[in-house]
Amino acid sequence: MMFNQRDFSTITLFAVVTLLSCCNPGASSFLPKVTRTDDAVIIDFEGSGYAAPIQSKNVYANPAFAPPQPFFNPYAMMFQHPQQMMNNGWSFFYGHPGRSNPAGVPSARQFDDEEVKGKQTVGQPIQIAGPTTAKPTTTTTKASAPAPAPAPAIECGRGPIKFPHYDHDRRRTGISERISVLDGGDQTAVVKAKKNAWPFMVTLKNSKGVLFCAATLISDTRVLLAAQCMEQLSLVDMSGVTLLFGVTGPNKIQMTRRISKLFIHSQYNAANYANDIAIIILDTPVVISRSVAPACLPVASTDPDQYADQKAIILGWGTADINAPSENLLQAKVDLVANSECRSDSDFGRYVSDSSLCVSSTEVFTCAGDIGGPVVNLPAPGTWTVIGINSYTKSDCTATGLKTRVAAYRDWIDQYMK
Repeated sequence: MMFNQRDFSTITLFAVVTLLSCCNPGASSFLPKVTRTDDAVIIDFEGSGYAAPIQSKNVYANPAFAPPQPFFNPYAMMFQHPQQMMNNGWSFFYGHPGRSNPAGVPSARQFDDEEVKGKQTVGQPIQIAGPTTAKPTTTTTKASAPAPAPAPAIECGRGPIKFPHYDHDRRRTGISERISVLDGGDQTAVVKAKKNAWPFMVTLKNSKGVLFCAATLISDTRVLLAAQCMEQLSLVDMSGVTLLFGVTGPNKIQMTRRISKLFIHSQYNAANYANDIAIIILDTPVVISRSVAPACLPVASTDPDQYADQKAIILGWGTADINAPSENLLQAKVDLVANSECRSDSDFGRYVSDSSLCVSSTEVFTCAGDIGGPVVNLPAPGTWTVIGINSYTKSDCTATGLKTRVAAYRDWIDQYMK
């Protein structure tokens, strides 16, 4: 009889969570809720003490005011440094009280709103006195205010106006190798990305401070990545993951977020990299800016060769040594080819499916730290679209790698964009 170790691990996980919930109801509220549907494995940290629900209080956000905890809480949490505060009294994370704006204390912006309201006049009944015959009461009514205009749609696809220009030399190099611009203006196949050039690039950091995966921002609350980035983590490790946005250097980060909810494709297979896709819902929406903005999503397509003979850009931070990432975000232009060309590859040809994206390059290779990151193309000016997710990658950065074709999963993605 064949016994699947992965099934055993899943059964064990559900058994432990159930046992803890039954034996200690108080502690169950601090455990993430793990469910499975036909489409996804869903891990919900909202309200569990791991990540703050959007527009609600996280008891771990300010430990000094946290209520007494149950006697058994098996999942510790790693804390990040406080975020930068704005001068107008609102915390950097809109929706959560900050030091300069404690809960229940109106900010300067709220006082301004109240002052405006005080200046508004509402018609009141006017009583006019008369001799013996009462005159009719005159009233004025305020016209109903027009319905507020819907919030404008968030612009996606910000980035370079056109494909970056490359003068390739013939040197083999990895996307995440430490490289520099050559003297005389010539560039290698891999170059340093300009500051804020790719605002949808996301980096994942674990509780030990290691940048272990990449991802793509696809809305102000959703991040797209490879399932393998999260599938091998324990619930404890997941709770310690921090998502970094607007990163331009090792210590230059625009904002950070935590995981509120995670969706891993239910048919993900670690043995052959099938359905290597996942979505994270952030604990708080990111603030869209020049340095942080989502990529566009492609139109759904079942054509495995829809991008054949086109160009794409791959991005990455990692190196062959995941503990020593590049000091700069790196970019490289690659060719996209028909899947039939990749099926003959000795490294990953056996993993190619109709849901794969095939990249051809003799110079550019992704590394371990690049897993989950975006493969993007430019169907129209200013609309950079995430068409692939870095999936299979050799540890020594010597293979082009296998990409998950995003258009094949557009219907799946749309389910969790609502």
